[in-house]
Amino acid sequence: MVDDTQIYPMKISLKAIIFATLAIVASSCNAPTERTEVIGTMPEAENGYSLGVSACYAATNNGCLLLAGGCNFPDTPAAEGGKKRYYKGIYLTTGNSTLQWKKVGELPETSAYGVSLQYGNNLIIAGGMNEKSPSQAVNMLSCEGESIAIKQLPPLPCTIDNAAGAVSGNNIYIAGGNANGKASSRLFTLNINDQQTGWQELVPFPGSGRVQPVCAATDEALYLWGGFTPKDSLTEAKVHTDGYKYTFADKKWSALDTVTDENGAQLTLSGGTAIAYNDTLILAAGGVNRTIFEDAISGTYSCIPQKEYMKQAAEWYKFNGRLMAFDTKREQWHLVQKNQLYARAGALLTTDGEYIYYIGGELKPGIRTPEIVKSTVIPNK
Repeated sequence: MVDDTQIYPMKISLKAIIFATLAIVASSCNAPTERTEVIGTMPEAENGYSLGVSACYAATNNGCLLLAGGCNFPDTPAAEGGKKRYYKGIYLTTGNSTLQWKKVGELPETSAYGVSLQYGNNLIIAGGMNEKSPSQAVNMLSCEGESIAIKQLPPLPCTIDNAAGAVSGNNIYIAGGNANGKASSRLFTLNINDQQTGWQELVPFPGSGRVQPVCAATDEALYLWGGFTPKDSLTEAKVHTDGYKYTFADKKWSALDTVTDENGAQLTLSGGTAIAYNDTLILAAGGVNRTIFEDAISGTYSCIPQKEYMKQAAEWYKFNGRLMAFDTKREQWHLVQKNQLYARAGALLTTDGEYIYYIGGELKPGIRTPEIVKSTVIPNK
């Protein structure tokens, strides 16, 4: 089972990001600059929640931000053996410069580490886990004014946590993660307009099972990158940098180029987050450092002794502080901006079609951030 002792919100103009990305493609001299500000923190209705959570769920709803669940260590730090707390509050706020939260309901159970999906103005939560067990539940949250409605969708075929997911049209896709407690390469889909058929299993992605990959979908394909394979009796631990595309028309996976940073070095998106904007742009942010994290999950601890691993300053873990853009037509990654505010694992991206919100996550293993950040990308002239 994935544990914080080893693993480990913002607004961005998408029009500006698209313009900046096209500028990067056309000329490497036209790099974007940015304006960034913290616009608020997490709500205070649940004791401990305002300290910040990771692995939560969020979506936009008619210009408002909908937030639910997540987990943290509010009492004793994880480095000192603290107990993880899970939450179930559902919160709504406007997307103004100062966030004002209102608790509008509760999830059926405390939950984190599930798949968070935007479907229209609705928030779909698939799988996840809490202090008791992993989950098969799938729920869709809808808001009418400040009233929340929770609709149960068909349950997953097995318990799934720490997976990736995306929506394409009326179809939900869930890939990887832990399936019945074991790292999986399985791919499931559900047509929301045909719930009687239930979840269907598709062709698994190539290679070993992956926990905490990222994925996003266009009208034509599902894209998946990163993730890590935990060590067990048959498999060596590995943090992945490659990616794959599942084309809906021919129901086949094909390899994508390895993600690299601005210097050409391999970059993992494991523990990061990704979303799609139409059929032209996928954005990804955050994630762990490949070398440091693989050293820890393999049990090698050559970077630092195990007893010291949880005690380092946040900068030592070198989480990925980048917002990346993937051009689905050219199948190429580009750096949109580099900022330490992106250096989080277990954070969440969501969008209303014009702005992006980057929410929560941890700054280092066990230490969350409550900050929600607004950032505007401005291409240089």
